[in-house]
Amino acid sequence: MNLSRKGKCFKRVFFWIFYLVLATTTFIFFSINEIVEASTTSSLITSYKPQVKSKNVEVSYTDSSGQKISATIHHPGIAMTKTNLDNMRNHVRAGDEPWISAFNSFAIDSKCNKKPRIYYEGWNDIFINIRGPWAYDKYSNPSEYVGDRANKDAATALKQAIMWYITGDDTYRSNAMYIIRSYSSIKSVTPHTNFRFGILTYQLGIAAEIFRYSDCQTESLKWTDTDTKNFTNMMDLLTVTYNCHTFWMNQHDFCVAGAMGKAIFTNDLGLYAEAVEAATVNSSGDNGGWNGSIKQQLRMMTKNEKTGEPLAESDYHVQVVEMGRDVGHAYGDIGGLTTLAQTIYAQGTKVDPIKGTMSIAPNAVNVFNFLDNRLLEGVTYILKYNLGYDVLWTPVWVGGTQYFETINLANRGRIDPYCGILYNYYKYIEKKDMKQEEYKYLAEAYEARMPEGVSDDFLASATLLFTPDSAKHDSLKNNTELEKIYSEHKEDTEVSSK
Repeated sequence: MNLSRKGKCFKRVFFWIFYLVLATTTFIFFSINEIVEASTTSSLITSYKPQVKSKNVEVSYTDSSGQKISATIHHPGIAMTKTNLDNMRNHVRAGDEPWISAFNSFAIDSKCNKKPRIYYEGWNDIFINIRGPWAYDKYSNPSEYVGDRANKDAATALKQAIMWYITGDDTYRSNAMYIIRSYSSIKSVTPHTNFRFGILTYQLGIAAEIFRYSDCQTESLKWTDTDTKNFTNMMDLLTVTYNCHTFWMNQHDFCVAGAMGKAIFTNDLGLYAEAVEAATVNSSGDNGGWNGSIKQQLRMMTKNEKTGEPLAESDYHVQVVEMGRDVGHAYGDIGGLTTLAQTIYAQGTKVDPIKGTMSIAPNAVNVFNFLDNRLLEGVTYILKYNLGYDVLWTPVWVGGTQYFETINLANRGRIDPYCGILYNYYKYIEKKDMKQEEYKYLAEAYEARMPEGVSDDFLASATLLFTPDSAKHDSLKNNTELEKIYSEHKEDTEVSSK
């Protein structure tokens, strides 16, 4: 009797072990097949292939010295050109690497879902008539309540626009147009400060540019003159919440992005020129301190700014100022400044190598090369630190009587998804050897994490958005060294100011 029971128990155990092995093997088999299939094509792609039409607008303004300045503003031109958009779309549809793997990673973000969460509350008047933080109602800070949700919705609209341009599925365009049209119904804004309305303007602006210069299959989703009028009105109203010159560190970049997006969408060359200078130097802001520009946030340290003691010339170095606050917010500066640089680059604008103003002089430089590649130096500094290398920190002034005397050690090792814009520029446009000292930390951080991830605040996902057409390398599935060869279309990099 006992032997019989033991035999039955043995049979049951054997059966369950056999079943689990079979089930696990089957799961792994089908999972591998699904991964291989996903790496070559996507079931999200439709037969409809969106197209954008380029438009160049000749504009001018008179500067403070009375000189007339003329230039060309390119559309679609807020961050992504027609070449960027078409290149991304074509390679994903062809199942090419690294674009298809980058797309598959991008598409699983919740904001890329066909039914994304949208935070806009059309029934709530504080989304129509934007109050300041002092409003007396059940919302102790209505501006923050709306601003936080607007920031999330703007990121969703941008990602939905990218999904539409790749797949041709009007579901995505419908979601983005709903968000754009909802916020375009703003009727009034109480003057106050909220940097998030700057990034709302910028990210909605990218989506709006894509839709404005493209057609679609659904009549109700086509961009109209009314959309342009309402969207422009929204941007005008929101300008009372931010400016290009006085905001704290990475918040500065949200605001400059808003001004730059508005300037390009409305062909306002004067505002665009102001935003370009604010991104590079921001001479109207602090000479140091709160200033979030390339020059001041990625600061060349030549002395201890608290004691005034000079550094030895061999110890001069660039440091990311906001790392004294914390690494997370410092990456906001990296994301913001690389986003602004990409936007300026997409317009073909060159700048004075010292002043950072728009320039067509013989010594004018690409914004990535401004102040001897200051943006790269700053990004290298934060990446070296977070990759585990030693860096020199010098006490630095951050406004008023406040100094950051040390790096905030919390979250060391963090690498945010803001490396790809610089990586693509230096590797494929300038054709640099990424193993050289000045580029190797950027390459180490980016290549180990491809495809680059998403962000809700600034441009990320650069593997998908900005990997150029002629970048050829082994499939990401093979985990081999990534080797790429660049040959970009000349029209996207030529100087357009005149």
